[in-house]
Amino acid sequence: MYQFDTSLTIYALKQAEAVISQSNAIFDQMIDESLALNRAMINFYFVEMNPAESMELMFPSVTAGSVKKKSAQPKCTLETKAITQTPISHDDLKLISGVGPRLEKKLHDAGITSYSQIAALTPAEIEDLEKNVVRFAGRIKRDNWINQAQYLMNT
Repeated sequence: MYQFDTSLTIYALKQAEAVISQSNAIFDQMIDESLALNRAMINFYFVEMNPAESMELMFPSVTAGSVKKKSAQPKCTLETKAITQTPISHDDLKLISGVGPRLEKKLHDAGITSYSQIAALTPAEIEDLEKNVVRFAGRIKRDNWINQAQYLMNT
């Protein structure tokens, strides 16, 4: 009877499994990035402008106020915009556990600049913030931002 050496075949199969595993990981990453791009495209806003308005927007120093200014940002219906209407002060939000420099900038961009605004967040506003700004579900409650903000307001 003949004996076959299968070690080379086993090695080739293991190498093929590794290559397939790597290609699956790359494919999964491509899908995740594609989904992220699609989500970003859904949140993209189009604003209709006439040529004079677009020139004013692109070159504000060149064009003298001959054109009535129209906001390039569409009206947002996010509930977080309601708390941005009355900015009280600019507090150091990084003192709240879980808020770093990047997240503080995102909160400022959303119009949240003070401890009192964070302390006054409603559950709907918390959900909206976590979905659109923080992008981490449950973080505000988990890190107890409301109580921290109330404490920092009183000190």
